[in-house]
Amino acid sequence: MRALSLSLSLALFVSALPGLAAARCVTAEDLATGITFKRQDGRGGLVSGTAQSVKIDYATPAKGSWTDKRTAQRGIYETAQDYFPSDVPYVGGGPGGDFTYSLSGKPPVPTAGKTWKTRVKVTMTKDYGTEAGPQKSYGALDAVYSFQPITEAKLSGCTYRIQPVEATFTNAINHYTQRWIYFPDLGFGLETRVTDHKAGTDTKLGLTALKPKG
Repeated sequence: MRALSLSLSLALFVSALPGLAAARCVTAEDLATGITFKRQDGRGGLVSGTAQSVKIDYATPAKGSWTDKRTAQRGIYETAQDYFPSDVPYVGGGPGGDFTYSLSGKPPVPTAGKTWKTRVKVTMTKDYGTEAGPQKSYGALDAVYSFQPITEAKLSGCTYRIQPVEATFTNAINHYTQRWIYFPDLGFGLETRVTDHKAGTDTKLGLTALKPKG
């Protein structure tokens, strides 16, 4: 009995040590209360909501002026974005703006080997600091989403099923590709790469951590 008690005490002591207790893995239910993540650019993020309306803050906690807040079905079909890609504040405009996106048709649940074509109407609202106030501009993009096979990846000590999703957006002056890692069991995806084929830039933003908010 003494040996059993000693073993139990040791187990309780080890589990109480920082970093040694088993990590709690993210579940689909955590989306309602919030899930934190980190990407290769060093910025943290927070995702919450429901699968049909995922709220993603790609820059939290806030550092400087950089802002990147999005709303997206399943985290990949974006419908709104508040974007200011600079740590330096601007007077009268600056990069980014407020965007809303309207997709033609019903976005599908990602299915490996399938593709989905849609037309995306874009409205950008920007305040240039003039007396005219915020101004709107409009455009449209042709988009093709492709869904890759499901694999597994380990994040923050937990193993998750993941599915790469890629979408290419084009019009007369734009040609860029977004990539996400979609978690079929969690109901959302997170952006991991952006390639601007016109500008020749390729920004890799792979995930390095995923944890329940707490």
